Amino acid sequence: MSNGSSADRSRTGHEGLTPVADAGFDTAPKLVLLPDRSLVAFVRDPGPGTSPVRARYSRDHGMTWGPCMDTIPRAGAPVTLGPVMEATLDARGELHVFMLNDRAPDSAGEGDRGGSGTFQGRRIDVWYARSEAGRLRWTAPTCIWKGYTGSLNAALTLRSGRMLLPFSYYVPRTWAVRGEGLDAFTFLGMFVSAVLYSDDAGHTWKQSNDLAVQTPDITHAYGACEPVAVERADGSVWMLIRTQLGRLYESTSPDGAVWTRPAPTGIVSSDSPAGLVRLPDTRLVLVWNGCQRHPYAYGGRQVLHAALSRDEGRTWQGFREVARDPLRDQPPPPQGDHGTAYPYPVVTAQGAVLISSGQGGGRVVLSRLDPAFLQATRQVSDFSGTAEDWSRFGTRGVMLCPHPDDSRRQILMIRKIDAAWPSCAVWNFPLGARGVLDMLLRAEPGSQGLSIGLTDHFSPPFDPEDSFHNLVEWRLSTDRLLQPGPWFRFQMEWRVDGDRCCRVRFDGRQVARVCLRRLSAGANYLRIKSLAVTGETGGVMLASVAVKIRPPGRESRRP
Repeated sequence: MSNGSSADRSRTGHEGLTPVADAGFDTAPKLVLLPDRSLVAFVRDPGPGTSPVRARYSRDHGMTWGPCMDTIPRAGAPVTLGPVMEATLDARGELHVFMLNDRAPDSAGEGDRGGSGTFQGRRIDVWYARSEAGRLRWTAPTCIWKGYTGSLNAALTLRSGRMLLPFSYYVPRTWAVRGEGLDAFTFLGMFVSAVLYSDDAGHTWKQSNDLAVQTPDITHAYGACEPVAVERADGSVWMLIRTQLGRLYESTSPDGAVWTRPAPTGIVSSDSPAGLVRLPDTRLVLVWNGCQRHPYAYGGRQVLHAALSRDEGRTWQGFREVARDPLRDQPPPPQGDHGTAYPYPVVTAQGAVLISSGQGGGRVVLSRLDPAFLQATRQVSDFSGTAEDWSRFGTRGVMLCPHPDDSRRQILMIRKIDAAWPSCAVWNFPLGARGVLDMLLRAEPGSQGLSIGLTDHFSPPFDPEDSFHNLVEWRLSTDRLLQPGPWFRFQMEWRVDGDRCCRVRFDGRQVARVCLRRLSAGANYLRIKSLAVTGETGGVMLASVAVKIRPPGRESRRP
């Protein structure tokens, strides 16, 4: 990270994050750190399954990449076999890779059908290959599971040598045929999560017990899908599961073969998979979409978040935006996936986290994250550069304007100029169980006031229900404190522990003590929005905002 001031760093929009310019990946590649400290990126090109798997290599920790090279021969494989989706290194330095075969249903008889059947007339089998002789030779790809699976998002080798492939697959569950016992009282979706595991270097594979999670939808919700996992220090394995319930679910296993019933975590998430890696100093980094209240993906995928854990995933700090959809200012496409989802993080030999993510044309990003960014306790925005770190899409009347007292500087103006469009801006900062927000504001004549909310997750600036989900909200109306004319200092000091309240100060004077609305690990988002219902002739100017978090310990706790 830069040694400059917080304000200097905030001008980049992504402090501690270095975009890999001109990497040239059309889709997010699977990244693997090799024993010689180089990185390999398995390219997901649209070639036939009989063509070799292609890859690119980096010898400078992911900042530049060489040309595509043939790596894994696949002569004789099905033409429908796809690229490498997941990979893991074993203790000998050999690579084990997993591919998907998207094919028509089997017609050879019941004995050759996948155990989970087909989904929408399709079958997606799991195929596998491994390297030999120091990655100089490869075995022929073979099918290790038949049925309909989704994306593969993790593969790992335990210290025992056992290899794990977390995955999810379709089961013919419907509302009419929900199951027995407790399952009959709810709906567990059309997918379950499980793990394929091998104790003989990939020669044979077994399947764990199934893991199911209820859904909010009895027709189209998937259920438990696209899990990721990591081995903990005590040898147990921890899994995080994508759901449609607004948060990630977790399961644990002593060995990767038998798993506990999934339970909710305090990690807010849209219907999107996570990425999970371990740093050389044993800390964990989680990458995911902490988004809510957007119709796409049960919460949206406009921004990607990251957090850091020192205690094997039990508590986290950071909760920072590490990627934003480059096309978020445009309406979503009429079809197809889009946004920042499907992160594939890898730890480089230098201890940084290289993240490939993104779906849809023009949305694939490759970035290098300094884990120190997730430990920051301060954040400043003074609009001395761009407002890239502010989400304003889907709004009108939120714009950068010249500072009224200094034309060399800028302010953020919030003024409702169109009754059909909201005027709102959203800003991310380090999550704090305690913290102080400090803003410098000025109202113009004709302003109808401003709401200022703190919350613990991202939702779009046009979210009509944000007030119900804020941890705390204060309304600066013009008939009370907010008077046109001078600049004034507005502060909110919150704590989610102890008395669970927020103290509101106006020019240094406490004007209110407000109870938090719900339990939470802390606040990491500011939402400022015009209170006007129709148009207003004047707005509110924001010259700067600063946050300093003061957690009770080194990390925030789960609610």
